[in-house]
Amino acid sequence: MRTTFRMVSIAAAVLAVGVAFAQTGMERQRARPHYLNGWQHMRTEAWEEAARAFQRAIEIDHEFEDAYYGLGRAQMAQRRFVEAIASYEKCRALYRAQAGRQFSNQQDAQRYRRDRLEEIDQVLREYQQGPISARAQERARQLLEQRRQIKESIDRGVNTNIETSVPAFVSLALGSAYFRSGKLKEAEREYLSAVSSDPRSGEAHNNLAVVYLETGRLTEAERSVAAAEKAGYKVNPQLKQDIDSRKKGS
Repeated sequence: MRTTFRMVSIAAAVLAVGVAFAQTGMERQRARPHYLNGWQHMRTEAWEEAARAFQRAIEIDHEFEDAYYGLGRAQMAQRRFVEAIASYEKCRALYRAQAGRQFSNQQDAQRYRRDRLEEIDQVLREYQQGPISARAQERARQLLEQRRQIKESIDRGVNTNIETSVPAFVSLALGSAYFRSGKLKEAEREYLSAVSSDPRSGEAHNNLAVVYLETGRLTEAERSVAAAEKAGYKVNPQLKQDIDSRKKGS
């Protein structure tokens, strides 16, 4: 009797996971046009319209991690830093929740990965529609790396767990929101997380150098500048001059 009950419970749990995944997939499909519309508005610097589009995507799919990231970007452009922090923190929490996510079968896991590839490809196509800033180029590079990792998981096709972590661009954005809000300790933590996830993130190294300068750690600031330049990031000469001046005056 207990064995039968246990088998029924397991079957019900597996069925619930499958139903939940199907519902989430449907919500994501409905939310995606609003999400892409948000990036179209971002490209034309229509910040309020972008924020509304991302918010609409979130209302449809409460677990749309990248829609929270887009909303944070729009809020930063409007200097709504406290709200941007909340959006980025929610994005980070959703990415963390995905780590080790267990699907009921390989087919559902692969479908999830393919949906992620489609979202990445759509955003990359948006970037190709017009002039691209240095920041957008950096995020495109990170998206391509994320795409490569997901594609490798699809090609292996044997794991029902989702292998993921918080993308460097999320940590970088959250660090910048903290920095603009005067929270240097939190900003440093997120910038360090970004370079840990992606050592080639020149902007994260550069921003760390600014935090180190602000907090009087000049040797660390110089090292971060060197790391940023090694990654191909164009460091503002004024930052290097400020570090050098502070060293001479100390």
